[in-house]
Amino acid sequence: MKFYICSIRNYIFLSLCLLLLAACQPTSTPISTSPTEAATSTPSSIQEGVPTTNKISKSIFLDPALAEDKDSLQITQYLYEGLVSLDASGKAQPALAESWVISDDQLDYIFTLRPGLVFSNGTPITPDIIEANFNRWFDPENPLHGSDTFPAWKRIFLGFHNEKDADKRAISTVDGIQKVDVNTILVHLNRPVPDLLTYLADPAFVVLDIDALSAGKYGGRDSAIISSGPYIISAWTDEGLTLSPNSKYWGTIPEADLNFSWK
Repeated sequence: MKFYICSIRNYIFLSLCLLLLAACQPTSTPISTSPTEAATSTPSSIQEGVPTTNKISKSIFLDPALAEDKDSLQITQYLYEGLVSLDASGKAQPALAESWVISDDQLDYIFTLRPGLVFSNGTPITPDIIEANFNRWFDPENPLHGSDTFPAWKRIFLGFHNEKDADKRAISTVDGIQKVDVNTILVHLNRPVPDLLTYLADPAFVVLDIDALSAGKYGGRDSAIISSGPYIISAWTDEGLTLSPNSKYWGTIPEADLNFSWK
C-alpha cells in the first residue's frame, strides 16, 4: 500500500480520532461532526421498496464501478452496499459504515465499520477490503484497475491518482484511503468535498469481494456473484433474473424474492 497520508497534522488527527472512537465503543449511537448531522442506523430505503421496473435488459453488467446503464445500476443496488446509503429524502445514512468522524478542515473522514460484516459467501468485509476497492477505482497502477475507465469515479472525483493539472496540482479531489485499524478506514481529500457522503452512496462505490473480482466473478451472467447487500442472485435464466434474500446481510433481511424478466 502506498497512500498518502504522512503529515504531522494527519498523524495528530488520527491519534485524536482513535481516542474518540475508543471512548465511544460502548454506545451504539453513530458519531459525526459538522457539516454532517448525527447519523442514524436507518438502512437504505431500497430494502423496503419494490423494483423500479420488473422488465430489465438481458445485457445487464453487474460490476457497478464500470456499469452506466439504468437497468444494471438498479440491480446492483439490491446486490451490493457501500460505506453509506441514502434515505428517501436523499440524506446520507450508515450502511457498511456505522458512523464517521470528519476533521475540522473537512479533509479527513474516518469511517467505523459495523462489527461482523460478511459477504454472502461468508468472507469478512474488512478495512483491507474497503481500501482495496478504493484503490481499484482510484489508482491506474492497481492491477484491478487495468485499462477500464471508471466513468463514475472520473465524473464525481474528477481524476485519478498522480494526475496533475498544468500547475502541478492533483486533479482528483481524493488524495487516498488508508486502513486505521481493524474496523476503521480513513479517506483523505486534497480539498473539501461537502457532498462526499452523498457521492459515496453512488451505486458505483459499493464494496465487492476482491478475490471474486480477481477471478472475474463480477460483470455478466453468473448466478455465483458475491453480494454485500440485502439480496443475492438465485437464478439467471433465459427468461429472467431472480434475487433472493441474503441471509448474511447485516441489516433487515428481505422476506421475499424479487423477480425480473428480460425486455
